[in-house]
Amino acid sequence: MIPMTIEEIAKSISAQIKNLDSNVKVTGKVVIDSRKVSKGDLFVAINGENVNGHDFCEAAIKQGAVAVIAAKEITGVPTLLVSNGNLDSKDVDQPTVIALGKLATYLLTKLPDLWKVAVTGSSGKTTTKDLLADLGKLIGPTVAPTGSFNNEIGLPQTVLECDENTRVLVLEMGARRAGNIRHLCEIAKPDTSILLNIGTAHAGIFTSVEKILETKIEIIQCLTSVDVAILNHEDVTFPKQKTSAQVVTFGLSGSDVSAKNVILNEQAQAQYDLEYLGKTSQVKLKIVGAHQVSNSLAAAAAFLKKGIDIELVAQTLSNSIAKSKWRMQIEVSKKNVTVINDAYNANPESMKSAIRTLKQIGVGKNTYAILGEMLELGELSLLKHQDVAELIQKLEIQNTIIIGSGAKSIYDFLSNNGYKGKLHFVENVEKGIAKAKEMIQPSDVVLVKASRSIGLERVANAIVSDFSENLTNTNNQEVGP
Repeated sequence: MIPMTIEEIAKSISAQIKNLDSNVKVTGKVVIDSRKVSKGDLFVAINGENVNGHDFCEAAIKQGAVAVIAAKEITGVPTLLVSNGNLDSKDVDQPTVIALGKLATYLLTKLPDLWKVAVTGSSGKTTTKDLLADLGKLIGPTVAPTGSFNNEIGLPQTVLECDENTRVLVLEMGARRAGNIRHLCEIAKPDTSILLNIGTAHAGIFTSVEKILETKIEIIQCLTSVDVAILNHEDVTFPKQKTSAQVVTFGLSGSDVSAKNVILNEQAQAQYDLEYLGKTSQVKLKIVGAHQVSNSLAAAAAFLKKGIDIELVAQTLSNSIAKSKWRMQIEVSKKNVTVINDAYNANPESMKSAIRTLKQIGVGKNTYAILGEMLELGELSLLKHQDVAELIQKLEIQNTIIIGSGAKSIYDFLSNNGYKGKLHFVENVEKGIAKAKEMIQPSDVVLVKASRSIGLERVANAIVSDFSENLTNTNNQEVGP
């Protein structure tokens, strides 16, 4: 963050200064975890589901924080006191979260030449964000979130990492309800927005694909006529994606930015000819899965429209590697078991893509689909899980282990429709690990995938470690489709 005085920060977030000299400067970062505070930082006390940041304000000051942003005055603690919002909330309408967003917006007014690129979609947004971050380096110092900091808390934190040297800001935007993305756009005011796709992820929250579309297109509705919208020409909702911005389309054909002569190698890594304005350059992706062609085209489109040479864009995409864990992460154990760890999240579209990747990588080998529930599908849940089962049967995946009652419909469909592979259902992750240990042999290829809260990364980690240990996880700030 750019160093700012307490007075300047207070004005930007409408705060009262308590126990603090207004001329003191914040020279460090803006932090919401008191354990990560360093000298010169500003601590924001957020009331969460499990802990209340206000309980750690004194600890943050002792760690070296200059001050805290808080919704209540704490005796003797240097405080920027905010009250705009719901004082009793644990959600994003609480005063300190609102203040965090205001501070991010204010910082951006001090960086008028910063290029801001935002991305959303029902699937693929984190991978695309990582590709954008690599491409950003072609222009200059780039700030992008680590993991999936894509909500009203995570996005402002990413913004506040920018300083006078930053040239490109990449932002991921998720949503749990209508209006979330609009609010994130009000904070960041992107210059270029990417809408990857509209799928059935979180249909249980939004009730229909139409409602998901209404929420997602907020990312392009906020744009002006001088801004740029990057849209998927092959998405079925494309004709409904209206915006005032300049539109650049991407897709396999009939688009401004396209991929021709797509080939997948034995590791399911795509090679294709990137085409734009009559120019062509070959891309050889290191990231895994045929669906990454679309993600990489979206990222390429933003930078090609910006005027970056197509050869540089293609070369950068070809050198980019996966950065976010548990997303099509390929690991090989000492016993030569290949694990496709895609356990970070799951929706019908990404689940099918992962199964197709398993088939591609597992040619000539023994394949396993170890799957858990896809959450938040509402009334579509049974149908979408059955669709996954149908694809497993069609692609002749040899072994399927279903974990948890929420995914049992996959097991039921396969058992009732003549599935010829080995099929097992277990109640929980521990039993899933035990069944995997019993069945998996050297040289097998295994896909592990489910929605985030199911915790199947423990299964993937157990297999990779040849069942010597079961590792746990930490949560990122990610929301919605």
